[in-house]
Amino acid sequence: MIPYRSADLPGLSARVEEQKNEVTELLSEGDSEHASWRPDESSWSLVGHVAHMTIVNAPYLDSIHAALNGARSAGGPVSDGPWRHSAISTWFVRQNQPPPKRRIKTFKKMVPDLGTTPEAALTDFLSAQDRLLAAVRGAGGLDLGRIRFGSPFLGLLRLSAGAALGLLVAHTDRHIWLMHEVNRLRSEG
Repeated sequence: MIPYRSADLPGLSARVEEQKNEVTELLSEGDSEHASWRPDESSWSLVGHVAHMTIVNAPYLDSIHAALNGARSAGGPVSDGPWRHSAISTWFVRQNQPPPKRRIKTFKKMVPDLGTTPEAALTDFLSAQDRLLAAVRGAGGLDLGRIRFGSPFLGLLRLSAGAALGLLVAHTDRHIWLMHEVNRLRSEG
């Protein structure tokens, strides 16, 4: 869900709130053993998915906030839209939307600690989602297509601020979908 105008931002905020509620519900469905269950050695548990979302989203949030604050202090660029986002960044966001079309190799620094507790993972996730909400709510009036920065993980990938916001929402939706898959596999096994 890439925003293309300021009018898209409330819908983005609403989805972030829904994600917070959905992840909280998924982690509270069972006990710690349920939250830590893995379908196999190469798969993540519910806790692993939540911890991974925070590991990935936090550096993006740092970059987004820096880009938005820099643009705001410089007086722009301003526009309520429509905003233009590069084809590569919109493609990258689509690749992160659920259901996963292909498995994306995770960089080693993005792999969650298997010892993370459900409580710690949820606290960190909710904090990151609150930072995402602050970015979305504070972005109104800025041209989110022209404000750009390099990905914190792939420096050659330049994203518009709007595409980056959409990427974080898509990435979280992807892992929520995968968390439902973990629950489905657990109930079958």
